[in-house]
Amino acid sequence: MSKISANLTEDGESKEIEKPSRVRWWLAFMFFLIGLIAYMDRSNIAIIAKPMMEDLNMSKVQFGMLASLFSLGYALSQIPAGIIAERIGARKIVMIALIWWSVFTGLTAIVKSHGLLALVRFMFGVGEGPMYPGNVVFNTHWFAQQEKGRAASALLAGSYFGPVIAPVITVAIFQAWGWQAVFYIFGALGILVALIWYIVGRDRPEDHPFVNKQELKQIMENRTVMGDKKTLAPWKKFLKNGRFWALGLQYFIVLYIITFFLVWLPTYLMEARNFSLGEMGFAASFPWLGIFITVMTGGAISDLLVKKGKSKMIARGSLAIAGLIVFAGSMYLAAYATVPWMNVLWLTISLGALGFPVIASWSAVMDLGNEFSGSVSGWMNLWGNLGAFASPVLCGWLAQNIGWEATLLVSIVPVFFAILLWFGIRPDHSLT
Repeated sequence: MSKISANLTEDGESKEIEKPSRVRWWLAFMFFLIGLIAYMDRSNIAIIAKPMMEDLNMSKVQFGMLASLFSLGYALSQIPAGIIAERIGARKIVMIALIWWSVFTGLTAIVKSHGLLALVRFMFGVGEGPMYPGNVVFNTHWFAQQEKGRAASALLAGSYFGPVIAPVITVAIFQAWGWQAVFYIFGALGILVALIWYIVGRDRPEDHPFVNKQELKQIMENRTVMGDKKTLAPWKKFLKNGRFWALGLQYFIVLYIITFFLVWLPTYLMEARNFSLGEMGFAASFPWLGIFITVMTGGAISDLLVKKGKSKMIARGSLAIAGLIVFAGSMYLAAYATVPWMNVLWLTISLGALGFPVIASWSAVMDLGNEFSGSVSGWMNLWGNLGAFASPVLCGWLAQNIGWEATLLVSIVPVFFAILLWFGIRPDHSLT
């Protein structure tokens, strides 16, 4: 254990004091890896959409339905997952989720029937559902108030870094062994990470053998939840609160748009901008690199504002609103860009800007929910993934009937409603 010298003791001898351990940040990095695996598992099906659709004789609407059913399963599992995470802890529920969704990732390569494939993707979504509620429960117990933004950044950054590297990795695997191998390899990787997480993870810092007294003191002094409550969230009270609804509805809009990028960006680049498969694998990574950067920096900016004494409406709300405004402007420019790589640049800025409302939303969940943050996150993510459920089929239908340019422009309209909703969330006051 590393140590630093302190003042001399009364008898003149030097005294050594332990530095605070940093176990919480190593476990946050573990969540970065979990998010990386999760979003590579989600996005790889979009990268190989064309060969998969040709091999299985699927239309755009049928393929979009696979992504929608994933989001439906994911959405329906959110509230139960949040309640269960509060009861059994993050260690168990995250391990179960990882193994579950990894198994169904592998099964995606095996089934050929459209009906069975739809069921597999639905169950894949159910399996991924507990990941974010489990992470929020973990962060509530492991991080102090002024660290919540950066804590939320870890899983989110991994999630959005997944699609940065997924196109290159997925295309390489596809070209070497075919599209089925993509799902086998990613499924096996997820099971391995699940076992590592269960070995190194704990529900609370008080239970971890490598957390020293100094780190535990840092966490406990500014933690917003104390003890080990197992009571159920006050759902009747929550459902009567307009801020609870505003939080969910704005996230519906945010994930509706992000899911368009996740499902249709590769196909859009090849069909509307005439990129080859190899060029697409490179170009499609840039927008995800943009949101990865803003999620990482957004959490630090938000925490810095809280540390400086700014209200959480400033630290969370203004960050979200600024991101939504930048998205609207850059998406308009992307739709009318005539040069393909200028289109990629504007798409990178537009998706990147959405990183700010994403990180603000997950930080606000912990501000609003405290010991019930798992339930509040489940509620918000339920609405977010209802948006993700609507997005693939609706955007696929729009692209097929009115064209890609108009589809991009339509995505701007609901953003202005999301901006208004942020004025109603008011994250300075807990729901409890």
